[in-house]
Amino acid sequence: MKNNSMFVKLLLSMTAIALITVVLISSVTYMISADNSVRNAISYNESVLTQQKELIHKELTTIGNAANSLLMAQSYVYHTIGGKLSVSSLIDLSTLVEEQKKLSPYIDSIYLYYAPLELVLTSRPEIKTSPISDFADQSWLDTLNQDSSSRTVWLTGRSNGFSPDHPATSLIQKMPLIGQVEGAIVINLNLDRLFADYLSHYNSKKGTIMVIGPQGELLYSDAHDREALLQQWDAEQVTSESGYYIGDSDQIVSYTASNMTGWRFVDITERSVLLQGMNRIKVLIWTVAILYITAAIAISYVLSRRLYRPLQSVISYIVSSEESERRDRSGAPSSTDEAGFIRHSFEQMTRNRDILIKEKLKVDELLTGNRTAIKEKYLNDLIQGNVQEAADRPDHAAELLGLQLDFNRFAILTLELEEHQPMRGSEDLFHSHLLQYGLMEELGKNINGEIFVKDSRHTVILLSLHSDADDTFPVEQARSLKSYFLSRYGISVTIAVSRIHAGEQAVRAAYNETQEALNMKIYIGKGEILPYSILDEWKTEESTYYYPYELETKLQQSLLKTDKEECTAVIRAITREVLKQRLGKANIHQLYVQLSGELVKTLVQTGGEVTAVIGEGSSYTDALARAETVQDMETCVLTICSKIIDYHREKRSKMTDVTLQLATEFMDNHYNKNISVDNVAEHVKRSSSYLGRIFKESTGMTINDYLIQLRIKRAMELLKQTDASVEEVCREIGYANVSYFNKIFKARTGLTPGQFRHQHTADQQLTQGKGPKTS
Repeated sequence: MKNNSMFVKLLLSMTAIALITVVLISSVTYMISADNSVRNAISYNESVLTQQKELIHKELTTIGNAANSLLMAQSYVYHTIGGKLSVSSLIDLSTLVEEQKKLSPYIDSIYLYYAPLELVLTSRPEIKTSPISDFADQSWLDTLNQDSSSRTVWLTGRSNGFSPDHPATSLIQKMPLIGQVEGAIVINLNLDRLFADYLSHYNSKKGTIMVIGPQGELLYSDAHDREALLQQWDAEQVTSESGYYIGDSDQIVSYTASNMTGWRFVDITERSVLLQGMNRIKVLIWTVAILYITAAIAISYVLSRRLYRPLQSVISYIVSSEESERRDRSGAPSSTDEAGFIRHSFEQMTRNRDILIKEKLKVDELLTGNRTAIKEKYLNDLIQGNVQEAADRPDHAAELLGLQLDFNRFAILTLELEEHQPMRGSEDLFHSHLLQYGLMEELGKNINGEIFVKDSRHTVILLSLHSDADDTFPVEQARSLKSYFLSRYGISVTIAVSRIHAGEQAVRAAYNETQEALNMKIYIGKGEILPYSILDEWKTEESTYYYPYELETKLQQSLLKTDKEECTAVIRAITREVLKQRLGKANIHQLYVQLSGELVKTLVQTGGEVTAVIGEGSSYTDALARAETVQDMETCVLTICSKIIDYHREKRSKMTDVTLQLATEFMDNHYNKNISVDNVAEHVKRSSSYLGRIFKESTGMTINDYLIQLRIKRAMELLKQTDASVEEVCREIGYANVSYFNKIFKARTGLTPGQFRHQHTADQQLTQGKGPKTS
């Protein structure tokens, strides 16, 4: 080392440093990897728990909203008569409870409890209504009767009267929020399904997940030994709403708490499981370290033996020459060693080379890298009239950018891509730009002129025309492009065509003509060719405001009659009138928005819920705002009508079922009181004709036939089982006229009451082995 040059000393020193560094890095890398593995697992478990908690919160919020919606809705339909629920209220409340249960798959059942009436209405199929004293599931009453600052209570682990082996979890919403009646809305949750959907499918996790209730009860666990897993949870070490701790058995316990319900979501992972894969990393690190050290020693030996010695003589000669020159100038030898000489020479060479490369790159970057952007900016300025002709060099920009433009005779085509669905987010916009620029490069080869992207949907073509080209050539070119887009890509495109112009200053006017033509798309439709000449057919004086009030009334009547065909005919008549009147765009949009609002108002006035029938409150207005043509707006209104009609038909079907049930029960209990069809209709709060029609359609018989059937059946039982006279049997079943009773009985059975009793007595004697009595 002492006799070698600085080059050799440096080489050997770097080898020693590499040896020590690799050993240290190997050890530290393993420890860091192990620590990172544990920390990453903790972070992953915490993120999984937080994510699943938020997803479950979203479902619980939906259920809470359902409770609030039910709370407000029931106050409007709750009516009593004589201290009891009216029949119409009972029907509407039962339907309301059924509809709210369908809002979430995680609702097991709903109880609607009215304290003054001591009555419970449920969504359970086996019991629809019940007095609270006879109701099987009453464990939630204690919580309801407790004083609480909150009107909403989440109750877990309570006794389930319908399924004692499975505790129930419920949301209790106390009443009243509005109205006067005291009571509660109880929504029972299907926790097994909720946790199975959101917690059971994380197969990549290392540990086990469980959910613990506010009182420390175990609500869910994906482990087989649930109780043993619960014992590993140490509540005393929990100091915040979310975090982690390491247990006595070297277990990593991650947890997060729900502010809504008080539940805790817990993940328990064995530390040893996380480090199982580290042995392979340890072997890999040490193997790489050994190979690295061996390679460093070998390279050091080769460089010192084979490269340095021939190089040393050349460097010595050059250095001796430079030292002689410097000695002549300064009188002192240079202290530069081999490394310094090589570095100085290399830096001087690379410096000169870098200067040349940087200058070249600047030129290339300006003229080549930004050519497309500069070209597009120039064309955009051109159609906006921001480019002035240069008197000294008029073709300078065209030469610099390589433009293929001839302003002696040209036309402009503006292409508007039709969206199959509205773009959402930057990713859809990025794909749209990719498509447009791909089409621009593909079409640019076959077009005599320039093509560039104006915005996310519009592409502009400056089409140069030969002197012998026909005036219809731009329209023919547009038809060809339309067919090309449709056949090759399946894309619908609307193309506006300007008139033929001349001169650079006319570019802006030609582009404005295409914009005016595109405005006609609202009347003509999508995917059409719109030459500027079409404006002559549609340009009229600004019309006054128009709204089809008579057709609106007719449409509302068709909705109430649930007649889809008539609704469709009326809406299409409105569209025809809009096109006939040639209304302005603002008037057309306002007309359809107002019309859709009136349809929704009709739905609300008939007791329908807008969100349940049509969707989110702004969904149909958003669809109308996105509509670009009259046909699109017509389709949107047709869709709203179809949904409202389907809703009314379903609602009427449910009301028919409940009405028939109440009517049948009333007749079964009061057939012997000389009741009539009017009495039954009054009981179910429906008209006699309506009740008679739906009863006939459902049972195949009239209400009178059904009453006669009940009375004759009871008369036959009395004649068989008692010694009452025919007159007594007649009065018992509700008939006052014995002869009429005899007539009806014989018409139904083929025998008079006396003959029926005599035949029955004879049949009994034969069955008991006794012959007929003889005198």
